[in-house]
Amino acid sequence: MRVANNYSKRRAAYKRAVGQLRKQYAVEVSQQRLTDEKAQAEKKAEETRKRLERQRQKNTKSVMNAMRHEEARRKRAEEFEEEVKVSQVNREARLERFDKARRLLIQELEEESGHWLSTPEEVDAALDGNDNEQKLWSRPGGFVGAPMPTEDADFWRYESHTWNMSRTYKSSRQKLMEELEEMAYYDSNLDASFWGDEKINFQNELEEKTKLRALVREEGRKSLLMKQRQMMQDIHAEKNSVGPDGMQPIPSPMAAPSLNVLADYKAMEEEGSKILEENPSKFFVFDSEGTGEGDSQSLGKPIRLRDPVRDSTTTGTPYPELIGRTPNDDTRTEREKKRQEKEERMWAAAQAEAASGVEFAADDELMPTKDPVDYNKLGNFGDEDDIAWEEGLDPQKDSDLLNTPRDERFNENDIEWMIENIEKKIAGLEEIMRLEAASDVPATKSSAGDEVEQALGFKAVKSTKVDERGREYTSYEVVGDDDLSEVLKNQDMSVLDSLSSEQITAIGALENGDSKTPEEVNNALSKVPGLTDEQIQSLVDLEMSLLQSSETLNSDGNKKE
Repeated sequence: MRVANNYSKRRAAYKRAVGQLRKQYAVEVSQQRLTDEKAQAEKKAEETRKRLERQRQKNTKSVMNAMRHEEARRKRAEEFEEEVKVSQVNREARLERFDKARRLLIQELEEESGHWLSTPEEVDAALDGNDNEQKLWSRPGGFVGAPMPTEDADFWRYESHTWNMSRTYKSSRQKLMEELEEMAYYDSNLDASFWGDEKINFQNELEEKTKLRALVREEGRKSLLMKQRQMMQDIHAEKNSVGPDGMQPIPSPMAAPSLNVLADYKAMEEEGSKILEENPSKFFVFDSEGTGEGDSQSLGKPIRLRDPVRDSTTTGTPYPELIGRTPNDDTRTEREKKRQEKEERMWAAAQAEAASGVEFAADDELMPTKDPVDYNKLGNFGDEDDIAWEEGLDPQKDSDLLNTPRDERFNENDIEWMIENIEKKIAGLEEIMRLEAASDVPATKSSAGDEVEQALGFKAVKSTKVDERGREYTSYEVVGDDDLSEVLKNQDMSVLDSLSSEQITAIGALENGDSKTPEEVNNALSKVPGLTDEQIQSLVDLEMSLLQSSETLNSDGNKKE
């Protein structure tokens, strides 16, 4: 019992000690929890305060940016309003100038309107007469009256120093052919009574004055440009020279020249006039040039104006003109051709054999076996055509023929070729004139009716009618027998409107009177050129219908008799 009491007492003392310890632990845990919660709350409050501070700074910066943008927008709006005001003033001034220009233009047009040709009759009346017609030609052989040679002739009519733009070079016979055609065209269109010496000299004088003014302006432009360049070089050299202090300035490029010189035509003409007075030989070609200085110099009488483009060429043309050569006819026999082919093969084999031993030629120490080539003699050596031309000519008596340029040498073959081509062109032009004259003759009602009558075997008259919609169409009216007219009026003859007069004539020329079946009529109509399958079928139906109606009328007539 005593042991049990001691155990119970010790156990009770243990429980009391453990209970006090648990209470102490509970108090410490609660205190620690309160401390942790307080620290966590303080930390959260600190983070919230920092976040709010950052948000405040961000909002402040956004407000400042918005204020700055608003200020820039306000300034730009004020500048834009000012630009609008200036633009409006400029626009009103420009519109005012345009209105003034329109009023001046309308005033000029109203003043000139009294001389306008508004109707074809007035144009024909103004152009009637030889004088008015010939005035369309700027001058004999001018471009205005000449035919248009090519589609781009309007762009290439101004001659220049460029090369010939043609794709092939004309032969001498073709060139002579064009010159003859041009002379014939001018002779047939130019009236000698109108283009007298006085008017031709007047036109030539105007052209010479225009050329002289162009030359004066060209020389004046060159002189002004040279003076401008010299002045700019002097200013640039002075600007880049060493100063009084002895220091070298920073080098700078020379400024670009002004283009106002090229637009001042008056200044160019004045400068060119000075050059003309000082040295007229730059503008004129004189018959003789004297020697001496000052006033004693005598240039003689001026012959013509200088032409910088044509005077620089030996042919007197803006560009070197090459003349093609027509190959000669091959008059060799078959034996001569075979012999020449054999010689060419042998020569090619010899050349190949010689080429194979070139690498050993240096070891053989070959010496030249003939004299050097004289290229001047070789270049002036005549070919077969020159030899044929010079054959039988005397150097003294026929010197003019021997000195004839190659492009002006013509033989009998050239003359025959030109005659043949001229005859072909004459025949072609006559055929074109015949067709144009035939097309100008209008087809009358009687001729159309005769063609229909020949084609279909009854009398009809072609006429033009108007339908309910106001459209015109062609109609064939049958005249003659009342019964036949009544029958044909019920037939569909619209296919005849689609046929030409040539096709109707061809149908009438066909001998198809014995054709009784559709196959026979179809075979006969297939010989007419230009007919479609639909037209042939319509004509076959019309023929069969007319044949059946004709048989019916004949049978009725026999019964009546």
